[in-house]
Amino acid sequence: MKLRNQNIVRAKFPRVYEYNHPKSGTYFLVDARRKKWGLTERKTFPTKSLALKHADDIEEKFQKFGTQTDIPKEKVVLADRFEGLTLQLAHFGKTPEDAVKNYVEQLGLEALRQIKPFIRDLVDQWEKYKKSDQTVTKRYLNEVHSLCMFIKRTWGDLKPDDVKRNVIDLKLKGMKVNNNTRRKYRLFIGMFFKWVVDEGHLVKNPALGIKFKSEEYQGQCYTLEQTKNLLRHVIETNRDLVGYFALLTFAGLRPTEGTRVQWEDYNEVTHQLYVRKGKTPARYVDLEPVAVEWMKFHRENTPEGTPFVNVTNLENRMKKIRIAVFNGKWIQDGLRHGFGTHYKGLTLSIHKVADQMGNSVGIVLRHYARTITKDECDAFWKLTPSVVMADEPESNPATN
Repeated sequence: MKLRNQNIVRAKFPRVYEYNHPKSGTYFLVDARRKKWGLTERKTFPTKSLALKHADDIEEKFQKFGTQTDIPKEKVVLADRFEGLTLQLAHFGKTPEDAVKNYVEQLGLEALRQIKPFIRDLVDQWEKYKKSDQTVTKRYLNEVHSLCMFIKRTWGDLKPDDVKRNVIDLKLKGMKVNNNTRRKYRLFIGMFFKWVVDEGHLVKNPALGIKFKSEEYQGQCYTLEQTKNLLRHVIETNRDLVGYFALLTFAGLRPTEGTRVQWEDYNEVTHQLYVRKGKTPARYVDLEPVAVEWMKFHRENTPEGTPFVNVTNLENRMKKIRIAVFNGKWIQDGLRHGFGTHYKGLTLSIHKVADQMGNSVGIVLRHYARTITKDECDAFWKLTPSVVMADEPESNPATN
C-alpha cells in the first residue's frame, strides 16, 4: 500500500522512496530489506543523489559478491550510527569528520584552561612584579595593593578566561562611587589583565573598551592665608624643607618630584629647574621670580654639603606639619593645584600651564585651572620669604 506523501524514485531493488513530512521536510529512504537474504537495511538521506548512490552501491555489491555478507554485526551497527550522524550534520553542511575535529580542539582548549593558574595567584605575582619597580612611590604601591585585594575578592577563584568584558563593566557600574573612581579602578584592572596577556595566560585584555564619562572636577587648593601660614611654619620649624615646599608651591612639582630634586638640578643663572623622570618624563621648568627668591633663601639657610631635601623620616615630619598648620586636614596635591590655578592666571595660557606641570591640556582643564581674580593672583606671586615672615599667622588657618 502506497503511503501518504510517498513517491517511488527507484523501483528496482533496492528501492528508493521520497517522503514529504510536514515537520521533517523532504527525505529519501533506501529500502534494502529481503527476508530470504536476511537483509534488514533501511536508511534515510537528505538528498536524492545520496540515496540513489547508496542504492547503486548496494546493487553493485550484490552483483560482485552475491547476497551473503561477511561484515560483522557490530560493524553494521557502527555503520548505522555513522549514517545517523551524517544525516544530522548534513542539515548544517558539516560531516562527522568536521565534528570530531572540532571536538578534539575543544578538548585541547579545555585541557589548557585547566592548567592555567587562578586569578588570585596571578594577582600575587603581578603585585610582586609592581613592587620590584624602584621608580614608583610608596603611595602608588599602596594603591596597587588595595586594587589587588579588590581583584582577588571579586574574581580570585576564577581562571583568566572566565572574566569577560561585560563582567568587569557591570561590576564597576554597580559600585557606589563616582565615575572618576570607576575610571581609576578600570585603569588598574586593565593594567593587571594586560600583564596577564603579556605573560601568555590570556589572548585579549577583557578590560579594553570599557569607558566611563569623566565627571566635572576641579582640584582643591589652599587659600592665600593658608599658604602663607604653611610656609611660615616650615621656615620656623623645618627650615631644611623650605626648598621642597617652595617648589611644590611656586613650581607646581608633585611631592615625589620634589623629593628627587638635587642642587645640581637648579641653574642659578637661567633659573631653570630640571625635574627628574618619575610619573611623567623628565622636563625643564622656568622658575618665576618668587620661586627664585625661595631658592636663594633655601641656599642661604642650608649648610654646605647638605642635600636639597632630606627625605629621612619625611612622611612623619609631613604629618606633624599637617597637624600643626591644618589640624590634620590636608588637601591632596593642594599646593600643586594652587600653582596650576595661579599660573594660569599669570600666563593666561593653558598650554604653558600643561607644559610647566608635565600634564596634558585636558588634565589641566579638569583639575587645576580655577578662575581667580587678578588681585588674588598678584598676591600669590608676591609671597616671597620676607612677605611670608612679615605678617602674623591667622589664629585658625584650617578654617580659612
